[in-house]
Amino acid sequence: MNVLRHVRKSSYLAVALLAAGVTSGAVFAADPGRTVFVPRAVIYPGDMITDATLIERQLLVSPENPPVFGEREQDLLGKVARRTLLPGELIPETGVRAESIIKQGRTYKLTYRSPFVSIVGVGVPMESGSAGEVVNVRNPETGIIIKARVEPDQTLAVDSQ
Repeated sequence: MNVLRHVRKSSYLAVALLAAGVTSGAVFAADPGRTVFVPRAVIYPGDMITDATLIERQLLVSPENPPVFGEREQDLLGKVARRTLLPGELIPETGVRAESIIKQGRTYKLTYRSPFVSIVGVGVPMESGSAGEVVNVRNPETGIIIKARVEPDQTLAVDSQ
């Protein structure tokens, strides 16, 4: 009698678990998830990310989860890989960077503007950088190192320091 009761409880538990699994599967089937962009083939460090190098992939996540990097194609297009990106794998935000518009060791126009004075000179960046980044720049005449912001027109802007 005790064994029969145990078997009956086990079968009720199995039916309940099966029903729960079917219900949760239906929820996941109804929710298509999110579309993310992943590499089509291996992308090596220094390679530019283009439309041809990306494919769409469905990602099943809960709607309450924050957005995943790579959901918007604009986040990736035109960026450069910092490390090897594998096909079909999610791209971490730290795995890409903006393209460098100034190169380390080359001479660029260096400007300082204030309401009262404007100074233009030349500077040699000590590191490559993309628009908006602040980099160390050496004045080739004096050897003094200052910080300057990289402008989109490939100039370096010095803020008051």
